[in-house]
Amino acid sequence: MIQLETERLILRPLGLQDFDDFYSYGSVPENMTYMIFGPYTPETARAFLQKVEDWWKEDPQRVYEFAAVLKETGRTIGNVGIYLDRDVPATGMLGWCFHRDYWNRGYCTEAVRALMKFGFEDLNLHRIHAECNADNTASARVMEKLGMRREGHFIKNRYARVGDTKMWYDEFFYGILREEFLGQAKYDTPKTGDALKRDLN
Repeated sequence: MIQLETERLILRPLGLQDFDDFYSYGSVPENMTYMIFGPYTPETARAFLQKVEDWWKEDPQRVYEFAAVLKETGRTIGNVGIYLDRDVPATGMLGWCFHRDYWNRGYCTEAVRALMKFGFEDLNLHRIHAECNADNTASARVMEKLGMRREGHFIKNRYARVGDTKMWYDEFFYGILREEFLGQAKYDTPKTGDALKRDLN
């Protein structure tokens, strides 16, 4: 079983064992405002988690969806994933969702940094990219903290749900190359404690 570890988190394969914690945030509309999926019902949550378990069994594997487990409590507080592109070799896309009770504490940045390290060092990816609703400033800030560059601002690029309404909305596209990430002097030392508080203020 693949397991990644940060100062405060364990990243391990997400699955049906995480149903209670996953549903506690995946079913909450506020938590899913900028997600193209959800909010989940009990049935759709279980179906998604079963699909994730199936992804972990694929050969070759293209989807790596991790539970972000808080070391202090053992609770799953979010999920993060890296999804290998089918058409572009050695390239992957990032995605994440965290429980709103744990926002603004640096957990997402910490988890995604570990995921990027896994992508570049273990999967030997050439490039990692991510996208977000242009109004989702928290996700954009995570990508910028991790050294990703904003490579595009696409106007009314996607038609999907935002909150409880379907609409056309703008998207930001970010990317980073292997050599750029590995060249960052502090890529494997996530900010915590006082340093994190200074960064968030």
